[in-house]
Amino acid sequence: MQFSLRQYQAEAASHNHTDFHQIIISDLGLLEMEIEGRGGQVRGTKMAFVPAGDTHAYRAEGLNRFLVLDVDIAVAQRTGIEKLWRRNANASPYLQMAVGRQAVISDLFHVLSKTMRDGNQIRLPSRVGGCGAMIDDLTDEKGIVCDGLRRILSGTSAALVTSTNGSGLPGVLPSRLQRVLDWADVRMADPITVGDMAAVAVQSESSFFVSFQRYLGTTPMRWLTEQRLLAARQLLLGSDGPTSIGVLASQVGFTDQSAFSRAFSRRFGHPPIRMLRQSSNHVRDIN
Repeated sequence: MQFSLRQYQAEAASHNHTDFHQIIISDLGLLEMEIEGRGGQVRGTKMAFVPAGDTHAYRAEGLNRFLVLDVDIAVAQRTGIEKLWRRNANASPYLQMAVGRQAVISDLFHVLSKTMRDGNQIRLPSRVGGCGAMIDDLTDEKGIVCDGLRRILSGTSAALVTSTNGSGLPGVLPSRLQRVLDWADVRMADPITVGDMAAVAVQSESSFFVSFQRYLGTTPMRWLTEQRLLAARQLLLGSDGPTSIGVLASQVGFTDQSAFSRAFSRRFGHPPIRMLRQSSNHVRDIN
């Protein structure tokens, strides 16, 4: 398996490759694609799976950076990556990651970016393993890249092809703000500051703050907190939800379990532990 972080040009290009599948995940920005005549986008938690042999065209405007993974056909079959793609996404070339998988993506970006920078032994984040790893170890069939892809694909579904932005309103956000929303969505589990978001928007903090309020009607951190709480609620409602409130808080970017519980209670009128117990009881009843 080969991997790279790539930037794409505004001028459209196309090609195909017959000996490997290609998985494309957004680190920053939006990639417009057409895979065997099917149009779609790679942005935020929307990714692409380009089957070997399929002709695909692509272009991107503005700041952009994408993780591109070339997965040998035989490796994809032996590791179950191809099977998960076919089963969960019905072999659609455009995939929507499930809520809660952002931490896996964020960790892959961290590990692979650091690997390409120094090429030495690195320390893996706790969410992908607690031991050192060499570059070659990352991409073999038992390495964290294959493991991460399996974890991501186990929670994907076919993505709806839409031009709607993260606010739910088509075409109303400037591209720099949409870039921030998509970027933050992938990093929901990470600590994010207004300064981080302003840097992605390529604006000063004050200009970014004013622009964000103008178009979103709220402050950047209030928006981020709302997204995290909505994600937490969705995880609690899922069949494979978290095992504890601490795990849940960490998955959606809260470093303080008590602060998370208070914020959740204010937003939804009841503590998250109630939903966790109800979910656990439901699973026991089914079993």
